[in-house]
Amino acid sequence: MVYATDVFYLLAAPFFLPPYLYKIIFRKKYRESTRGMLGVGLASKPWPHDAPGRRLWLHAVSVGEVVAGKAVLAEWIKIEPDTRIVVSTVTETGQKKAREMLKEAREFIYYPIDFSPVVNRFLAYFDPKVYIFMETEIWPNFLRSAGARGVKIFLANGKLSERSFAHWSKVRSLFRGTFDAITAACVQTERDREKFTALLGRPECISVTGNCKFDSSGSPITEKERAELLARLKLPHNAPVIVVGSTHSGEEDIILNAWEVVRRENPDVRLIIAPRHPERFEGVARQLAERGIRFSRFTEPVVENPEVILVDTIGALAGLYGLGQFAIVGGSFVPVGGHNLLEAAVHSIPVLYGPHMHKQPEILKIFQEGGGGIQVSAKDLASQMGRLLSDEDERRRLGETAALTARKNCGSAGRTVEFIRKFL
Repeated sequence: MVYATDVFYLLAAPFFLPPYLYKIIFRKKYRESTRGMLGVGLASKPWPHDAPGRRLWLHAVSVGEVVAGKAVLAEWIKIEPDTRIVVSTVTETGQKKAREMLKEAREFIYYPIDFSPVVNRFLAYFDPKVYIFMETEIWPNFLRSAGARGVKIFLANGKLSERSFAHWSKVRSLFRGTFDAITAACVQTERDREKFTALLGRPECISVTGNCKFDSSGSPITEKERAELLARLKLPHNAPVIVVGSTHSGEEDIILNAWEVVRRENPDVRLIIAPRHPERFEGVARQLAERGIRFSRFTEPVVENPEVILVDTIGALAGLYGLGQFAIVGGSFVPVGGHNLLEAAVHSIPVLYGPHMHKQPEILKIFQEGGGGIQVSAKDLASQMGRLLSDEDERRRLGETAALTARKNCGSAGRTVEFIRKFL
């Protein structure tokens, strides 16, 4: 079946295709994911339709959604260990993270572009009986096509910004079939419940289950693992370390400027910095070189006693947080919207983050109420870094509070799976 949305996509193609093709051809972005979204090589190996076990499709856009999805799949497999799971992502970084984290899955794919012929090809090939999408990936053609095939569709870890809610509210009558296709929704907050009640019109099908990312924040590294990591990176065992995670363009300059101020009083302090996206690794390396900083790459730690470690791989950051006296979480000093504070908090270290946390309202609220985190402006970052480095008792107090905040808010994934299974 072809929907009116397909006609809209075709009419819009002349506007969004040229810049997209430019990035593919000249910036070498999206090459792998575009082929996957079009289904290139989809049937290179048969998907076992006749094997036992329920067929479940989990969709996680990128890294953050993969982290939340990990907790959901772990709870699901406890109940149905023979479930055959396919996982889709949109971003290439998300795909790498999914392959690393989601050992429960049997297949990893890129999400199909929301064009009916492509969507139907994917659905026919994998024939899922349950579809779970993380946070809020509302693609009209996919949801309507899956619903028409009888797939049970669930939103997990759902959230919706005020801006997105206003948008969907205006066009809800045009996309009634899209929202009707959703079987039930598990959302993060009471405000999210209100929004999805307005869109779905079925309050009994919506439950506030919390944030699943709290259940996938990992565990602290051991003293042995810490010593091995420091030795591998050729860092002194007694040098203070600051770990900076998930930085975006513009944030490295903010962090490095503050770090250089702090080094005037603490010349031994080392920095571990992990850009959010792999395509930025080389650019950050050039920044470090231009500043005259003696740095080493995580994948090639050949420099003895480096001043900075550039984390040029995906998947290592969660453990590296355990080397820090405290952590700084990126995406928050530029208007990106913030990232997960929990991966750092579980290591019992204070977490610093910037003023732009609008994409993480629930995590922000919990840390503001529970403690363990410090929201700071770029202007005041150096002074906060210096204060924490000089006050071991305060670091310990904030670190223990951060870990407690993370532990107290676990259990969302279990509540999510319990609610979903009521509709199966």
